[in-house]
Amino acid sequence: NGGKNCVGALSESASCGTNPCPVDGKYGTWAAWSKCTKTCGSGTQKRNRACNNPAPKYGGKTCVGKSSETRFCNTKRCPVNGGWSAFGNYGPCNNKCGGGIQKKMRYCSNPTPKYGGKGCPGLNTMIRACNLHKCPVDGGYSSWGAFSRCSKSCGGGTRSRTRSCTNPTPKYGGQSCSRLGASRETQHCGTGACPIPWSGYKTARVCEHHTMHLNCGSGGRVYIHSANYGRRSRAHCGNIFWYSTRCGSGSSHHNVVVRCNNRQSCSVKATNSIFGDPCWGTVKYLEVT
Repeated sequence: NGGKNCVGALSESASCGTNPCPVDGKYGTWAAWSKCTKTCGSGTQKRNRACNNPAPKYGGKTCVGKSSETRFCNTKRCPVNGGWSAFGNYGPCNNKCGGGIQKKMRYCSNPTPKYGGKGCPGLNTMIRACNLHKCPVDGGYSSWGAFSRCSKSCGGGTRSRTRSCTNPTPKYGGQSCSRLGASRETQHCGTGACPIPWSGYKTARVCEHHTMHLNCGSGGRVYIHSANYGRRSRAHCGNIFWYSTRCGSGSSHHNVVVRCNNRQSCSVKATNSIFGDPCWGTVKYLEVT
């Protein structure tokens, strides 16, 4: 119909939905672990992560999951250093006298060192002196002294000898010598009969290996005044010039007395088996008065 075409654009557009889109949050990487709360005996340590990769925006969701986590650390046992117990009582002295020692102990058990812990410092023993008093010294006798002179020369006497408690002398409560016997010893002596006041002594003599016979007859008694088995002269039993003339047995008088005194008669053989040999190689004789 000859009309004019429309003037202008056939369509137009307009902006819409200009608000930003929601951004959901995501966690970043974990930070380093914190220092352990203990050096031993099981501690803990912690680490964190931030919700920033990206951070939630425009109504986006927050990060899913934990923002921190904890774990155990240094779980090995802690060293236990040793500690001393109290000292015990002192033990017995090792000597009863004269000075000794006694000990008392303590132990590294309060507590006992463990897991690389240190031992107890110092000594586990205390020592002190004990029983310092001197030890008793028991008395001991000296050797016997010489016998005293006989109280009688005949008819029965006594003689004595002594010893002293000086070897050692008892000290410091030690025992006396009485436990060892007497300090004096007495013997009989001078047991021969006393001489009868009479001058009618007779001398008898026999050579070695011969027997002397003495007889005082009825009512008489033999009393030996002197006796010698040996040799005092060359005039008897062989006049040999090299024979000793100064020898005699010390038991001569005794051996004749015990065989003859106070008897009516007796016999004595002149032999070495009775008197011993006072001069070897010399022919001897027994002479009795």
